[in-house]
Amino acid sequence: MGTLTVAALDGEGALDPDDPAWGTVTATEVPLVPVPFDAQLNAYVRAAWTGREYGCSGPVDLTLAEQGDRLLARLSWDGSADPLGEFSDAVALFFPPAAGTAPPVTIGTRDEPVSLWLWRDRLPVQQALPSATQLVAAGPGVFRPGSANAGVSARSSRSGRRWTVVLAGPRQALAARRVGVALWDGSNDERAGIGAVSAAWTEVES
Repeated sequence: MGTLTVAALDGEGALDPDDPAWGTVTATEVPLVPVPFDAQLNAYVRAAWTGREYGCSGPVDLTLAEQGDRLLARLSWDGSADPLGEFSDAVALFFPPAAGTAPPVTIGTRDEPVSLWLWRDRLPVQQALPSATQLVAAGPGVFRPGSANAGVSARSSRSGRRWTVVLAGPRQALAARRVGVALWDGSNDERAGIGAVSAAWTEVES
C-alpha cells in the first residue's frame, strides 16, 4: 500500500499536464493488476475473455495537488501502441466511501460503490458523454452516471506512447483519504470491467 502527499500548486496552468509546476512535485508509482476474472459479473464478458490476457498495463505515475476547493490528479502511463483502434485508451481515479473497507480491485461493490473520475482519449460517435466525467462504480463494469454537477474536467497530452492526463474535480471527493486507479488499453479491446486496477489503496496525506 503506497502513500502520497497532496501538493499545493499556484497559478492557473496546473490543469495542463505539461505545466512546469508539476515538475516540482514527486509522483508516486501505482502498480496495477488485472481486474479479477472471477469477479466479472457479465456472462458475455466471461465467455468472450476466457483465456485472454488483459489488465497488463501500468504502472501509473500519480501526483495529487490542491488549488482552493479543487483536487487535481496527474496520471502518466504508457498507452496503446495503436491509439486509433476501435476502442479508446482510458484512465480513472476513484474514491471509496469514507467508512468503506472493500479492496479496490473490483472498482467498487454493490454495498460500497466508489466515485470514479473517468477520462477517455476519444468516444464512440453514438455516445454523448464528455471525455471526462464522474461516475459511480459498483463492481467490474457496473458504472452509472454520477452527479451532473460534479464539475470534473481533464486535459491530456501524448508523447510517443506516453499519456499524461490531469483530472480535476471537487476536493471533497478525497474525504476517505484513499484513492485507486483503473486503466484500460484500447488496443487490447479493454473496456468496462476488463482492464487493470490498483492492487491496493493508495493512502493520501495532506
